[in-house]
Amino acid sequence: MKPEPQSILARDQSLAALATLGIMAGQWWVMTDLQIREQWVLSTAAIVLLAAVVVVYLVRRRQWRMRRGIELTLATLLILGDVLNLLALARQAFFLDRPDGAIELLFTGVVLWIMNVLVFALFYWLLDGGGPELRATGRAREADFVFPQQTDSDNSPAGWYPSFGDYLYLAFTGAASFGPTDAMPYTLRAKAAMAIEGALALATLGVIIARAVNLAAD
Repeated sequence: MKPEPQSILARDQSLAALATLGIMAGQWWVMTDLQIREQWVLSTAAIVLLAAVVVVYLVRRRQWRMRRGIELTLATLLILGDVLNLLALARQAFFLDRPDGAIELLFTGVVLWIMNVLVFALFYWLLDGGGPELRATGRAREADFVFPQQTDSDNSPAGWYPSFGDYLYLAFTGAASFGPTDAMPYTLRAKAAMAIEGALALATLGVIIARAVNLAAD
């Protein structure tokens, strides 16, 4: 039996909540490892926004537009956190001498790359077509991303729409190949988001590879 759209939406919301908590925890760990003094500012702001999402969901469940606005603000803040962490990682790798933590620095870079995938999966999920609530009820606006199932009606289930897992795969392929390989971005904001994700992923891998080369040379 095909799952009901509302059950898929509830499952996606749970996955998105877990991803958000994972991103916040991962970013806190990276900021602590990289000794970013301002970590409490971003973390406090993220906690406040997350609490606001929970309150709106519990008190004004029908006000999904308000909740989506807060969620997009939170996702944007988490993207800024990734940018800050990347700059701190590059500083640690190229300008500070940490021979005792060289391997740990490489591991931090890998964690940061994973956080990049998760945060953009969350952002894409919130962004596309006006948000998950509109997609679940068949009222989606102009699609920001067009998936193969949406253009191949002969090989896709009737009423198919992308779930959180689809956006996670989209974010992973975007970070791994620095461009779209599955769904195609159709709007300017979707293209801009994918460009930013690809640039962050490329820069993160560049720092990791450069640091690995330095270790091999030593």
